[in-house]
Amino acid sequence: MSADYLTDLLLVVPHPDDEVFGLGAMLARMAAAGRVATLTLTRGAAGRTLGLATRAELPNVRERELRASLAALGVQDVTILDHQDYVPDDDRGMPRHPGLAGADRAALLGEIEAVLARTRPRVLFTFAPNGSNGHPDHCLTSELTFAAFDRASPRPEALYCFASPQPFRGPQREGFMALDELRSLAVPVTHVSDAGAELTRKLSAMACHETQALSVLGFMRSNPERLVTETFHRVYPPVPRGAAVQKVETL
Repeated sequence: MSADYLTDLLLVVPHPDDEVFGLGAMLARMAAAGRVATLTLTRGAAGRTLGLATRAELPNVRERELRASLAALGVQDVTILDHQDYVPDDDRGMPRHPGLAGADRAALLGEIEAVLARTRPRVLFTFAPNGSNGHPDHCLTSELTFAAFDRASPRPEALYCFASPQPFRGPQREGFMALDELRSLAVPVTHVSDAGAELTRKLSAMACHETQALSVLGFMRSNPERLVTETFHRVYPPVPRGAAVQKVETL
């Protein structure tokens, strides 16, 4: 790794559990070989509780779940912020909230830039502009992380985001990005990686998110192939149009 960089990879996501579904095996592999860092912008206060915690207890519980997940993956450089995540309806026992869109945009960008400057990653990773599923927190995290990448000095040598080989099937939730826009902003898969021996660590990390067990099971039911195969899009440097998908061990 060049002297310009201190970290092999920095992952920026909005919620606890975003770290593991599409990147868990890669994080485990890269953490075993070098230094990996994560930045999570919320503590997931708007998630389901499944009766395992009170609404007031949930942020602390989900932070513990996140730390356990990252420990299972071998990630030691962990930053967790406490912004409110998106509250789509009033059946969560809390008032509706715009989530990250309600935060001070400049301040939020500054927090991402501060972690980027501290960790100086060779590779920066986040959501695609459509947030994969149109979740407003995912989309804004992508937008601000892309902006932080453009402004960084030194700039990471590569920027990647999640990419799915299958189009989003819906149905779309109220308040999320409209399906037409979501599909128009979808990015193609440029890189693919087999989970391999890291699959067991990925599954162990997923199992740490007990309060979000329905989301874990939903992912396993609708995207079983993505447990064993992780797919990405390289934003920068751009991949030539029509280039073959590259199989990689690390990013």
